Amino acid sequence: MSASKTVKYEELLKNPIIIFGSGRSGTTIISEIIFQHEDLAWHSNYQELFTHSTAINYLRRLFENKWWRLVKYWVFVGVSKNTRQKWGGLFSLAIFNPIERYAFWEYITGKRIDFSRGFLLNEKATEEEKYKIRSHLAKQVKYQGRKRLIIKFTGPSRIEYLQSVFPDAVFISIAREPIATVRSWLEVGFWQTKGINRLWWVGAYTKEEEAAAEKLENEPALITAFQYKKLMETTEYEIKKTGVPILESRYEEFVKDPKALIKKMLAFVDLPSSKNVDRYIEEMVVSNRNTVSSKKTVFSDETKKRILELTAPYNL
Repeated sequence: MSASKTVKYEELLKNPIIIFGSGRSGTTIISEIIFQHEDLAWHSNYQELFTHSTAINYLRRLFENKWWRLVKYWVFVGVSKNTRQKWGGLFSLAIFNPIERYAFWEYITGKRIDFSRGFLLNEKATEEEKYKIRSHLAKQVKYQGRKRLIIKFTGPSRIEYLQSVFPDAVFISIAREPIATVRSWLEVGFWQTKGINRLWWVGAYTKEEEAAAEKLENEPALITAFQYKKLMETTEYEIKKTGVPILESRYEEFVKDPKALIKKMLAFVDLPSSKNVDRYIEEMVVSNRNTVSSKKTVFSDETKKRILELTAPYNL
């Protein structure tokens, strides 16, 4: 960044936390627990509606202050956010809460890259992109009245690009057993129109891989597994290339002992214990969705075998 472009509130961007995973791997429930920490500022549902605004972040103070704290509790792991909520009705939709969407990131990064769909391998931010992103997110932290930034993504890890913006960032990755992940992808509306019969993310596949994927376009489970493997493979590549400080964790660790994994994560990113985090965990019922039978998607033994073959060596 040029000397003439000093980021206001630069000190609030020290050691940002970035959580990522393939999607349908537990990133949402795990990150939302950590998001409850008193020190952290994050991307909100309001920011997604008002992508250009930094002042919209002041709204958090209306919902969380010294008199009250209004938050959403996602009680059941793996259940759609539209069901079983502690807060109900229109008021629930109005609460200032963490959300993962990409309209903001498309706006903030501009047209040079495809932030939503691009793997962004070997890609670094330009000086202008760095300034724009850091400037906006520093204000996000300041206006929310917090001390530190946390971000959550799914899909490609985008580590090299993000590290170029935040050189001192610390990362947490979350992965889940592939058969359960593939099944979960097939049961969400997003995937029905995105990757169920084609390669959704772009910029990392070889011509040979693209040809192999074409042969799987009529087999939803297998083309999904094919994409799962590429996400895992590119993440491994970026971790080795960049050498970022990263805690690699698994959904299965979480369901086995949620408190232990969250404690481990907080320690890794150097956050003190939090009453809000502890209370949030107490409010939820954690079940292992890997072992729950699905009425929507039932895989034959042969399909399970082929999924594991496609996703090797990233199986438990």
